Amino acid sequence: MSEEQNDQNLFLKKRLNICRTSTGRLSQIPDDLVIDIVKTWERWPGTAKSFYQGLGIKKEQLGCIMKKGKRLVKEGKEKLGPFIPVEVKNSSSAPANQRDPIILNLDRKKTIRFYQVAHLVEFLKKCA
Repeated sequence: MSEEQNDQNLFLKKRLNICRTSTGRLSQIPDDLVIDIVKTWERWPGTAKSFYQGLGIKKEQLGCIMKKGKRLVKEGKEKLGPFIPVEVKNSSSAPANQRDPIILNLDRKKTIRFYQVAHLVEFLKKCA
């Protein structure tokens, strides 16, 4: 297994951990993450066991994710585009209190507004 594949699994594992509840169950996995997992699985050279263990999930959970992912691909939703991590830099030229908030849409029902970049960075660090 190459270093790049290990990095990809680690990145997917971190994204999956955001979807875990306080009891450790996976819930409300975003469609783009499901599609990324299916695409990574299709390129995976190793065994299924090494794949789901690398993601930190059980084989039953992987089965449910694959089922949902194949349905999304069949519906044509794989064209969402790849997930691109964003690097937010705190610039000293920005005012301490922004007038326009940074809006983070978690899903259709949840929206978080950050009026300072430092608060957004702190939130993202806690989620990772």
